[in-house]
Amino acid sequence: MPENVMLKISEAVGFPSIFTLRKTCHDYRNFIDDKIPNINLTGIVIYVHPQRIYWCYEISGDKVFILYNNHPDGCVFEHKPHEIFLRDEDFISLFLRDFELFIKHQKSTLEQFHFNSGCLTNEEEFHHFISPILDKTMKILKSRSCPLKVKGFTMSAFRQEHVMSILPFLDANLLKSISMEHTDYEAFENNETVMKLNEIMELPQWRNATNLEIMHLYVTEPVENFFGFAKVAIWKKSVTGNDFLSVKEKFLSPNNQTEEFIIFYEVFFDGQILGDCITDDCGDQHWYYRTENKEKLLTIFKNNLHKKLIVSFIGRSDVPENAVVLA
Repeated sequence: MPENVMLKISEAVGFPSIFTLRKTCHDYRNFIDDKIPNINLTGIVIYVHPQRIYWCYEISGDKVFILYNNHPDGCVFEHKPHEIFLRDEDFISLFLRDFELFIKHQKSTLEQFHFNSGCLTNEEEFHHFISPILDKTMKILKSRSCPLKVKGFTMSAFRQEHVMSILPFLDANLLKSISMEHTDYEAFENNETVMKLNEIMELPQWRNATNLEIMHLYVTEPVENFFGFAKVAIWKKSVTGNDFLSVKEKFLSPNNQTEEFIIFYEVFFDGQILGDCITDDCGDQHWYYRTENKEKLLTIFKNNLHKKLIVSFIGRSDVPENAVVLA
């Protein structure tokens, strides 16, 4: 059978049939590994746990789940209705071999690529268990002939180096959103984890993305370092009124592309610098500022319950009658 016909058949049957066919004979396996037909996944979500790895992939609108379970005598592999016990097989090694095969055959764009480890709340445990997996993941991504095409990237992490094991190997021209979060909110509150960003900020992926979310990880960089995004949500230990005057000036500048800027904080200093505001019964505060567009105003909203400040544009009709509109 001509190779171009075999390739069309391979791509037409789709994943996981490609990998079933791969096991039928050596020649077909060699053909698949050589020609690398596209498996056309649209999403990958991975959850890692010390005793199991849970993987969800999306294809043609359908979500399929794979579970790699640790077992005293090997590994239990679950895929769709099938459950297979593999004696003397390490569940992490099996996952990584499958992941390498998936990534090798993934040529189309993933809408999302998530790597989560929410069960690991201790950084030492995270480093011991996750770091070897991330090291291998980085090698797999790095071995591709071209960066992995991803629009939305989400990762739970403690440190910058964890994110750097994946983010630099995603296609910077396609990546639209970057999301980083602590593995566990309660652990974050107890330890107040700080995420350094100096290396990440040098990446073209950072510069080209439009949306950024860093949750339950304190950042120390000035707010100006986050002005390149259309939508931003970050956590800072403390913020000041001057920080938000800087954000306000950015929003009112002629070349502004930012639509929403959210900061979660522990302490907020010198809010009076922002000028007069109106206060709700619950203590929330609203500041309003004129823009060059008479039908649109800039607002800064301080939510006391969730300790967050939101800067965004609103229509004039949405401004309360008792609001003081500032210049």
